[in-house]
Amino acid sequence: MTEELLKEAEVLVEESNEEEIEFDFLKEIELANDAGVTRTVYAPNIVPGRVYRKAISLQYQTRQRMYKNDGKGKYEKDEKGHYIPLEATEESELGLLELQEEFLVEYFNNQFTVEELRNGLDARKYQETLDHAYNSALGNPTVEVKKK
Repeated sequence: MTEELLKEAEVLVEESNEEEIEFDFLKEIELANDAGVTRTVYAPNIVPGRVYRKAISLQYQTRQRMYKNDGKGKYEKDEKGHYIPLEATEESELGLLELQEEFLVEYFNNQFTVEELRNGLDARKYQETLDHAYNSALGNPTVEVKKK
């Protein structure tokens, strides 16, 4: 009986190892032009440190636009110590989106413009791509590696 349980456990371990998901940094995106022709844009082999600095700045600017604060780095907190969110407006949401778009262009070393990004990146992958660039710049691989 013990041998059977050990064999079952080994099979379960092997199956869980097979299902392990691997992640990588954002390395490429597909952009379409007005004619619908797509091109692959590759991130540089080395993303410069200035992009990391921009990611930190983006993080700060996002927090500043999302939570009540005095504009000098002091944030209002509720009784549980959580930041108190500001009411979202179209202006604030689009302002954050613009910061993220500018960041993504910089991540890809300005190989395309914000306008080309807006017109060429599939809307169904838009926010996910912005998030991948941000996380990649901070050293956090979030793009699922496709198994071949």
